Amino acid sequence: MSARSPRVGAVVLTYNSAADLPTSLDGLIAQQEIDTRIIIVDNASNPESLASMEAVFRSRFPDGVILDVSDANPSYFEKASAIFVRNPQNMGYSAGNNVGARLAVRLGCETVLIVNPDIRISDPRFVVTLWSGMQSDERCLVASPRILTLAGRDEHPLRESSFWEELLWMRQYGPPKFRPASYVVPPKGAVPVEAEKVHGSCLMVRSSFLEQIGFLDEAVFLYSEEPILAAGVRSANGRLIVFPEAKAIHSHIASAKGNASRRMLKFIKSRLYYLDTYTGYGPVQRAALHVSYGMLAMLHWIKARFSPA
Repeated sequence: MSARSPRVGAVVLTYNSAADLPTSLDGLIAQQEIDTRIIIVDNASNPESLASMEAVFRSRFPDGVILDVSDANPSYFEKASAIFVRNPQNMGYSAGNNVGARLAVRLGCETVLIVNPDIRISDPRFVVTLWSGMQSDERCLVASPRILTLAGRDEHPLRESSFWEELLWMRQYGPPKFRPASYVVPPKGAVPVEAEKVHGSCLMVRSSFLEQIGFLDEAVFLYSEEPILAAGVRSANGRLIVFPEAKAIHSHIASAKGNASRRMLKFIKSRLYYLDTYTGYGPVQRAALHVSYGMLAMLHWIKARFSPA
């Protein structure tokens, strides 16, 4: 009896993503040389967007399964070409992706590929390239492609901020001329690059590692998922590696994501959770960071209070 070929679970978390989903799905459907199971998890999109995405799903996967998260039993769709799961509420990035990741693990996927719906993939060997790169290094727990913006700018690899950069948030979130470099040297050619953290819009994670850490930390609704994941990798003596031979385009448009100050308030809440929980800073350092970020939060609260929604 021949061994089963490797299986990757591709999780696409959607929220009012009708405009992006068709292109994202087409890139995943075109993947070759590896068994890629596509799992869409919808985070309570509005009815119009949800209906549009379900129509796209049915057109791409006539034998796919659409069901509510309460009915998400793998025995229903072991042989289904794809799965569409409806969440009754917006669970955020980590909890939403965990729904798909847990299904992927229960379906026997050795790795989980987290793909935002605004990621564009054109190479039919994209998934197998990432998977092969990960298999070449047993310490590689998270593999990332080279992610480029629509303008061609690298979004990888990223570095973490120092304590003083966190404390002096003016350098982080003030005028660009005061900001420190947040990127290490971008990849050149096809040489893999180890990173302190990688972009959450597209990454591959070993299923065994997800099970080891209890999957993604659901204490944050949005933001700071990348450093939290990186902290888990370091605690497991693992590595995060960017494999630039695999390329993806991130078509993210910040202006489409709502009020900037309200987003910043959510970011500050998640960032402080990360700093308190994962950095090892002592009580005095944490208190100083709370005071500093509290000032930043007050500024953005005032802006949000008097800005249109």
